[in-house]
Parts: sequence; structure tokens; C-alpha cells
Amino acid sequence: MATLTLVSLLNFVSGDFCASRDKGVDILKSVLLAYSRANDRWGGDNVRRVITNAPALEVAAIATVAARCPQHL
Repeated sequence: MATLTLVSLLNFVSGDFCASRDKGVDILKSVLLAYSRANDRWGGDNVRRVITNAPALEVAAIATVAARCPQHL
């Protein structure tokens, strides 16, 4: 399995987040569902490692979502 990076994590999570928001799911549930799916795919330890070591995570996450589905920000 490839090493999980911040970019790959945010791309995966933002896709799920945007898909949930398109279905009318609220923001918090959309974030939690996307995070849960990332845990299923890469394992909780890997996801937590990337999140813990990510500089400016909030900025990177917002930028990723803004690029994919700006209408949901």
C-alpha cells in the first residue's frame, strides 16, 4: 500500500465530504463520515499520523474543499 500523505488524505476526504453535502447532509456529519471512510481505507493510525503531523491543516483542508465544491463552504 502506498504511503498516506496529507494531499492524498485531503483529496479523498474532500471527495466524500462534497458528495455528502451534495445529498444535503449537514457539515459536521459530512466531515465525520468522510473521516470515517478515510479510516476504513488507510487505517486509523495512518490517518491520525498524517493529521497530527500536518502543518496548517485547516488552511489545506479548506483550500481542497474550495477547489472541489466551493458552493458548500
